[in-house]
Amino acid sequence: MCKITPGIYKFKFLIFQVYLLFILIAYGFWGISSYYSYFKEVLAFGCQIFIVSTLITVFTNLKVKKRLICFFYSLLALLLFIKLSFYQLYDAKINASALYVIFETNMSETVDFIKHFTDGNIILLFTSIFLPLLIYLKLLFSNKFDNEIKQLTSFYFKNYIVKTGVVIVCFCSGYMIYSKFQDENILLETYNSFQDYNVFKDNMKKTLAKETTENVKVTRSVDNNQTYVVVIGESTSRWHMQLYGYNRETNPLLTELKDELYVFNDVISPHTHTMASLEKVLTLSSYLEPDKKNNASIVQLANQAGFTTFWLSNQRPVGIYESFSTMIGSAAKHKYFVNSDDFMYNVHDEKLLPYLDKILSGKQNKKMIFIHLMGTHNNYSKRYPDEFDYFTGVNKKNKFQHIKSENQVNTYDNAVRYNDFIIKSIIDKVKATNTNSYVVYFSDHGEDVYDTLNLAGHNEYQGTKPMYEIPFIVWLSEKYREEVNPIFNTEKVLDRSYNLENFIHSFSDLSKIKFKEYDSNKSIFSDKYLKSKRLIKGGVDYDKE
Repeated sequence: MCKITPGIYKFKFLIFQVYLLFILIAYGFWGISSYYSYFKEVLAFGCQIFIVSTLITVFTNLKVKKRLICFFYSLLALLLFIKLSFYQLYDAKINASALYVIFETNMSETVDFIKHFTDGNIILLFTSIFLPLLIYLKLLFSNKFDNEIKQLTSFYFKNYIVKTGVVIVCFCSGYMIYSKFQDENILLETYNSFQDYNVFKDNMKKTLAKETTENVKVTRSVDNNQTYVVVIGESTSRWHMQLYGYNRETNPLLTELKDELYVFNDVISPHTHTMASLEKVLTLSSYLEPDKKNNASIVQLANQAGFTTFWLSNQRPVGIYESFSTMIGSAAKHKYFVNSDDFMYNVHDEKLLPYLDKILSGKQNKKMIFIHLMGTHNNYSKRYPDEFDYFTGVNKKNKFQHIKSENQVNTYDNAVRYNDFIIKSIIDKVKATNTNSYVVYFSDHGEDVYDTLNLAGHNEYQGTKPMYEIPFIVWLSEKYREEVNPIFNTEKVLDRSYNLENFIHSFSDLSKIKFKEYDSNKSIFSDKYLKSKRLIKGGVDYDKE
């Protein structure tokens, strides 16, 4: 029998060790557009594999080695799949912003995301990474590689010069990962982001979750009988709204009411995800001041202006911890979180309406009601009852035509049509109070449903126009219109380009509240409004993109 040399032991074991790196090298060459990013990813992952391989050789017990091999290489395979999937979907590496969104996401949203974005390339990538892993682990625990694994310790550490060299290289690899490749290391990036996320949440609890704040000073507020309603939609793009020229009757009820509505034509969301968007829309934060220390929310502003505030939400109040919108809502004097189900269940916004009836029948003179809808959040077919299953067939307006797009577009349009019913119902109920009142409706962000991309969803990396372009609609009661700012009688106001990150200033005007931090140049309702750059994606000018 031929004597097997340590070199053969090394070769057999390294076949598995390097296959993950080979996949990154091969796939990354085609899937990572930036050569600089590609080079850093390969170096960072190579360092990780070297450290893991070295760590395994420290132990002499065969069972311990096998378990370490199973754990570490399963983990590396998972991290590689996440990394390459992200490049496949967004042509970008996963970063802190994406992780913040994940931290705000519950399991059912994750399931919906997987359903929407899994395609042939993702399946091929998954198979190429995990099929060899399963084969190897099966051989590993069937004792096929016992001799090879036993030789690892003697191969790496028998020679003291080699031992010293391996330790030095291992230390240098760890230093490089920590100092130069943190952004390429998902575990470090996740850990650091999670720490920052917790600090962010703690700061929000100390500031925005309280009923009042020292960060805003109200200087004037009207004390007559008022009923004001702010409706926050979810994932609704104006690209699929009849009111904005869509070719389907997705807004039959609001269209009938159009003469009573102010439909603003050019309003965008600052982000394509709920947390990042509402962080700016509902507070004093903005792109130019993203970490505003003296932050405050529109709920706190209303509290300090003497309103009795209500937060009525149909969104489940928790992600991993409390969601950002939950903390904003916590500042309201009365809170109703009516939904305990995940997004994967049938969740319909009409369950909010009886609560609204109860609130409107209350005897408070100054009511400020915030309503957070489930809106048109995916899974679209679960956002409306059966009687709103209205649209069928192919909508020829859509850019991509196939069975999946037909179904997604139809269910999304049905959800928009149901949302039309909800908004109209809210307006009717407020109108019936016969008070000085308004209803303002907008969505946190939009959704691209096969409009410009061959997908249904939203993400900041691709950031298409349907993901940013949202409805912004105002209804005013007759009593309110008697006192209204003349600006509402000027049709040009409806064409103003506006980034909803400045909404707190518009909210102040609409609610007849003045506070020291108010800037009339940032209010879409002000005669002193000044058009400014609409910044997205960390500083890109939306109108020049």
